[in-house]
Amino acid sequence: MQSSPTLYRIGRVLLASLFLISGLLKITAFSGVVGYMSSIGVPFASLAVPLTILVEVGGGLAIMTGWNARPAALIVALFTVGATLAAHRFWEADPANMQNQLNNFLKNVSIIGALLMLAAVTPEPKK
Repeated sequence: MQSSPTLYRIGRVLLASLFLISGLLKITAFSGVVGYMSSIGVPFASLAVPLTILVEVGGGLAIMTGWNARPAALIVALFTVGATLAAHRFWEADPANMQNQLNNFLKNVSIIGALLMLAAVTPEPKK
């Protein structure tokens, strides 16, 4: 369904880079991420962080390389829904942080949309 395989590949790499880099940074700051996730109420944060890293790094690499990109995009989209609802509760934010949380919430909604579009398109033909 894609009309430009080159733009499709570039878009896939750019979209995936967010998750890949984020996952790699979580590895380098593991205990801090566990503490942050605990502070925002994520249950079993010490288990949630490795799962988050797996989804972000594994899903990011799959999307970036095109290997099982469609199912990976769906998994990462579902993950992003959960992460957005857990971390960007703008409706609970104090007035000083409400706009920032709303912006991050809406950014993630847009990313979820891009992931769903990626999951919907026909994969590139094998060469």
